[in-house]
Amino acid sequence: MITNRWRATGGRVRWQRLTSRVLGLPDVGIADLAFATLLTVLAVISASGLTHPHEANTGTAAALLVTLMTAPVALARRYPIGVAVVLAAGCAINWLAIGHLVRCGAALPAVFYAGFAVGMKLADRRLVALGASLVAVDVICQCFTDPRLGRGVALYFVPVTWAFLGAGRLVNSRNRSAAELRERNAELREQRDLNTQLAVAADRARIVADLDGYLLGQVGAMSAAASTGQASTTAAGESEAAFHAIQHTGRETLKRMRDVVSSLRDAPTEPQPVLAQLDRLISEVTGANGRLTVLGDARLLPPALELSGYRIVEHLLDTIDIGAPNEVDVAVEFAPDCLRLTVVGTPIRAGRTRARIAAATQRATVHGGSLVSELADGRRTTLVRLPLVSGNA
Repeated sequence: MITNRWRATGGRVRWQRLTSRVLGLPDVGIADLAFATLLTVLAVISASGLTHPHEANTGTAAALLVTLMTAPVALARRYPIGVAVVLAAGCAINWLAIGHLVRCGAALPAVFYAGFAVGMKLADRRLVALGASLVAVDVICQCFTDPRLGRGVALYFVPVTWAFLGAGRLVNSRNRSAAELRERNAELREQRDLNTQLAVAADRARIVADLDGYLLGQVGAMSAAASTGQASTTAAGESEAAFHAIQHTGRETLKRMRDVVSSLRDAPTEPQPVLAQLDRLISEVTGANGRLTVLGDARLLPPALELSGYRIVEHLLDTIDIGAPNEVDVAVEFAPDCLRLTVVGTPIRAGRTRARIAAATQRATVHGGSLVSELADGRRTTLVRLPLVSGNA
């Protein structure tokens, strides 16, 4: 699955490089050229008289000029207004130079696609209005010069063309919303990473401050014990007790410093994983044998709940036999009051399964949640429920 997607992406990238560097057409895809070529071939066959040899006005000149009404659509996504102008001008030229001839089978789909490209690629309302006028002119010219259409057909073919333009506007709006959402998610991830780094820095600063105060207190205690031992020159017992106190305090201080240094060394310096990274986790663990399903309104949750949800799925994946022929299904449901995690797959041996499920149960219990695991027909289904109220608290 991943290999096929990579191959498809790689092929698309190579084609974009070819059209950009060699042809100078960065936004022209294989589908654009294929569509324009198909329409042009159909239009040339029709205008040359191969299909209707007795039809008037067909011939070589008509076959050449009709390409002005179809071939430019290959560049519609790159130059929507320019293509609309060329198509309208090409239709007028065919009208004046050739006259009445059936061309609608290929020319109408070309103008429909041009209208769609105008709506999809342009945001300026004035340019969209200009494009709408141009495609309307193109359709009207075709209706006046094509024997199969007639003038009256323009009354409903123009609205149909504008409907394609409106569909392009909807796609444009959807693409812009998706881009804004991706940008906002990227900003939220950056802010989350920054907050994590600030939290780590704050924890370290607090630990250092606590250690500084502790060391001052311990050094003061040792200094006071040394002063007591020095003053008790006549009582050997008191001096010995003072030096024992210094020794005990020094050892306790060293132990505390080792613990603090160890905690600082083991403290996380990178952002903790979140639910949005589950697809990568499942892909790494199961390869092409895993499937992730997201239900509900996906949204950011409290960091502790995100981390626990990720770790729970990680624990449960360790209980699944990745080599089994059945797929591993992981579902994440964002309910209004809770987060539901479901992991289904063929289990491995019972000993390791119990340990991992116990670890997942412990994490769920911390948030006031629950874990239910059932074995049926050789497949283990584990359902985890994590309340959002507890996570927010």
